[in-house]
Amino acid sequence: MTETYREFTLRGRADWQEVVATVKAAAPTKARDGRPLRVILVDEGEDRLEEQVKFYFSAVIKPIAAQVWLDGRRFSEKAWHEQLKGMFLPPHEMRMPDGTVQLVPPSIARGEITVGAMGEFIKKVEAHTATTYGVVFD
Repeated sequence: MTETYREFTLRGRADWQEVVATVKAAAPTKARDGRPLRVILVDEGEDRLEEQVKFYFSAVIKPIAAQVWLDGRRFSEKAWHEQLKGMFLPPHEMRMPDGTVQLVPPSIARGEITVGAMGEFIKKVEAHTATTYGVVFD
C-alpha cells in the first residue's frame, strides 16, 4: 500500500492552486476506493504531526533501508534514521542543573520539532538519498 502524504506551504495564490489541483486529481480515486483524503491545516510553527512521523518511517525510511546497499550490506531503519537526523537536524544546547550547557542530539519527538521543520527534514532526506543512493520513493 502506498502512503499518500503531501505538504504545502501556503504563501500565495500559486501555492493554493497547487493544493486545489492535487486534491482534485487524487480525491475521486481515493473516495471511490473507500480511502478518502484528509486535509489538515496547521501553522508550520506547531508541534510536528503524528502523520508526519508515520509517513517519514513508512514511506521514507523503510524504502531507504530496503533499497540501499553500502559496502555489500544493508542497514536497519533505525540506523538510517539516526544517520540522517544527524546529518540534517542540528543538535541543540540544553542548560543542565549544575549550570553547564550540553549539546543534546537532535530529535523528532513530540515537542522537539515543528511541523515546518519536520517537513523540511523529510524533503532533505528524500532529496539526499535519491541523489546519493538512487532511492526511489513511491
